[in-house]
Amino acid sequence: MAEPDNGVHQTGADLNYRGNDCILIRTVRDYTPLDSQHLLIRGPGRRTYFVTLFRPTVEMRGSMGLGFDSRDDQLCPYGGDAIVFGGIADERIPVQSISRVTAEQEEQLLIRYGLKEPAEAETPAEPVEVKPARVEELG
Repeated sequence: MAEPDNGVHQTGADLNYRGNDCILIRTVRDYTPLDSQHLLIRGPGRRTYFVTLFRPTVEMRGSMGLGFDSRDDQLCPYGGDAIVFGGIADERIPVQSISRVTAEQEEQLLIRYGLKEPAEAETPAEPVEVKPARVEELG
């Protein structure tokens, strides 16, 4: 899916596709590939990051884990930091952007990339016919 040219896509709340957030490598708990160039990386608590790689890779979906190539203990979208995917051969892909996302943005991304079904909108209930109240006249 193509991203908008302005770098922002509405996913419940604005998501910055050019984010410069960093992830402390030792806190990475899990990841979810969204497609061949985008993934969600989860850290401690409810911290989730939307990561865009410089180029697509077929290794992401088949990789059993992530490796990191960084000059320090953080993964950042600058300074040459990269994610290493282990498959048939280790593939090192530089990181283009990292943006921390809210739980709502994470859910919208999972829906957008086809990994989760959208919640069905509740249909309004049929109006219930209310019988008029009996009125008694007091004399």
